[in-house]
Amino acid sequence: MRLKSISIENFRNHRHLEFEPGQHITNIFGCNGSGKTTILEAIHYCALTKGFSGNSDKDCLMFGEEMFTIRSSFESDQGSNTRVVVSYASPREKRIMVNDQELPTFSKHIGLIPCVTFTPGELVIITGGPAERRRFMDTAICQYDRKYLSDLMQYRRVLQQRNALLSSFNDHSTTETSMEVLTEQLITHAVEIVMARERFISSFSMMLNEAYRWQPEGTVSEITYQSSLHHGEKQLSKEQMQAIFREKYRAIKKQEMLRRQTGAGPHRDDLQFYLNGREIRKYASQGQQRAFLVAMKMTMHTYLYEKAEEMPISLLDDLFSELDEKVSSNMLESLSSKGQVIITSTEERDGKGITPFSINKYREKTG
Repeated sequence: MRLKSISIENFRNHRHLEFEPGQHITNIFGCNGSGKTTILEAIHYCALTKGFSGNSDKDCLMFGEEMFTIRSSFESDQGSNTRVVVSYASPREKRIMVNDQELPTFSKHIGLIPCVTFTPGELVIITGGPAERRRFMDTAICQYDRKYLSDLMQYRRVLQQRNALLSSFNDHSTTETSMEVLTEQLITHAVEIVMARERFISSFSMMLNEAYRWQPEGTVSEITYQSSLHHGEKQLSKEQMQAIFREKYRAIKKQEMLRRQTGAGPHRDDLQFYLNGREIRKYASQGQQRAFLVAMKMTMHTYLYEKAEEMPISLLDDLFSELDEKVSSNMLESLSSKGQVIITSTEERDGKGITPFSINKYREKTG
């Protein structure tokens, strides 16, 4: 997949900007606050229907304006073209048009334009709470597995209903029956989600060491999946996992009633990251954590390419900060074979095949 062009109007700090990246590595460079990250976020909107900064659509609207519009054109590896237009006008909802057809549900667009990002803020995947790591998994799997996306959406819907029932729970038989029905529905989707996540992490963890080849020799990385519903049982069938989950919910029933919320499930699961057998969050330096996250993102690129058979676009924000020059050079060499890569930096990066884009010069030229 390749971004051919993108046009941004009233989006964050860009009133109007036209951007055409190169075929391979494009380096957007300029001073802090000049809007480099905004370009990446606009591309992310077109690929995955939302930004990566966590800001709401309203927050992305330029101050004093009533509407932002992002127009983009992509070309697949097979040569087909896709036009995506994202618009938002407060207080109305966001609209997304794909090839002049409005999307009734945004989930249908996920996976059409595979995309991998790196931003400094994503270090919370390693240092933050479990929700950040679950989001990492979900974003990855949803880009190639539509059934997973459906199970995830259904699970969240049932979870909301079950929590609402727990918050007003009483001993009437009708409430008890409703709880049993919702628990069975929750288990059905939970099993599918956990099995998909475990398959993903098993393959992804093995691939991670290959992406780590630009790190010091002898470094061994590992990722493990921590389920709140079962504890390390390997190669379980769907029926076996359903039975274990069912028993778990029976065991925590009284606790859930006291706390008035669902106490276990995919929404409470976590990942653990290791380097040479030591947990990264506790023992690694910030530079090591950053390098590990970059390696994860490079692995994600390879993984999605194998699954979707479409080369993802890579959006890498402030990639080289806190990485030494040798590692940065090795990384650029590795990225040269990763299809279209768009990198931001404060200084221009030299290298064969790199297309420069000075945002400061663009602003001067366009006024």
